[in-house]
Amino acid sequence: MATASARPPVPEAPFPVAPDGADRPIPPEIAALVAPHLPVAKLSLAGAPEALVQAPLVACVPACDEAGRIDRCLAALDAELAPGEAILVLANGCTDATPVLAGAALSRMARPTLLVECRWQPGRGSAPFARRLALDLATGLAPEALLLSIDGDTLVLPGLRAAYAAEFARGFDLVCGRIGFLPDEAARLPPADPASDALIRACRDLSRQIAARLCPDPDNPWPHHGNIGGANFAMRGLAYRQAGGLPTPPSGEDRALRALFEAHGLRIRHSDGPRVETSCRLDGRATGGLAEELRRNRTEADPLVDELLEPADRLVLRARARAAFRAAPDAEARRAALAPLGLAEETAGRLARLGTGLALREAEEASPVLRRERLRLSDLRPLEPALRRALADIEGARSDSPAFPSP
Repeated sequence: MATASARPPVPEAPFPVAPDGADRPIPPEIAALVAPHLPVAKLSLAGAPEALVQAPLVACVPACDEAGRIDRCLAALDAELAPGEAILVLANGCTDATPVLAGAALSRMARPTLLVECRWQPGRGSAPFARRLALDLATGLAPEALLLSIDGDTLVLPGLRAAYAAEFARGFDLVCGRIGFLPDEAARLPPADPASDALIRACRDLSRQIAARLCPDPDNPWPHHGNIGGANFAMRGLAYRQAGGLPTPPSGEDRALRALFEAHGLRIRHSDGPRVETSCRLDGRATGGLAEELRRNRTEADPLVDELLEPADRLVLRARARAAFRAAPDAEARRAALAPLGLAEETAGRLARLGTGLALREAEEASPVLRRERLRLSDLRPLEPALRRALADIEGARSDSPAFPSP
């Protein structure tokens, strides 16, 4: 987040958002919310930022060239949200009518709304930057609000708001909802190889089950969907700020955010209740996003697969180390938990003394034996039986020893 001592300059000549083409200067307090590392060239606003201050929830909708979908997205949101809850649209890097259409849709709503149009520095914009900017603006304007992340090509389904409210009432800080495909687009999607799809799904489910058995999470007893996607998650604004804001890697910012929440000891819930349907087009806007994955799985003989999939022995080591570190009563026990990770003695000792979730995260990132390497589809053929053997061994150990209570 930007601070008072490191605020970016206020844009001098913001380009127009409103259909009449009138430039609207950016108030200094809005410009101060733009994190210094974001490559923003110009911003302009349509709406009243002050109207968001008391909103109990702000839906954040980054949209890039979504003229064909933004109307449906915003209409569904408006129908689902409660009175007084706000919608913030960040039209970023658009070359089509998305800003005009979004502005027209928002102007018809009887709720707090804000349209922000952003131009990036040439060649530097990205979906993670856009989501970060939208979330930062929302939590800066409405510090007490829940933040809902929805994509501009996504339809929220009835019941989403109530489902989120129920999960936050239970004390969770980040809730990850279910994401399906828009039925009309799914019907036109070229088929992928069923065997390959089944293999990817099996490896993903087995990996999650192994992690749940070795390092159980009481907030997410198995089975759970285990996914987070930018098209459907929500969080407390205070928790978002505590975690330090959305990370902005080239892709996978949603998973990186979840990892940060976990490292900070914040409560995460994978819920089947809040549901959306999102576009499954093959010509998506985001590098490394869903469209790229769908296209890869339909056009490449040996595509890259989910970056969280890893060899069975590495997965087991990671989960056991996490469980042992978290359960350790003191620094000596935490150091013993880190011993299999191949860390330098000084590093292991320092992280064991810290004993925090952030220290565990640093240990995993520094470990040479836990280094992640992106797998391909061909790697999954031997991986699936290896995962099944590992799970069977874990289940056998659980049944043989009272030291492994059922989750």
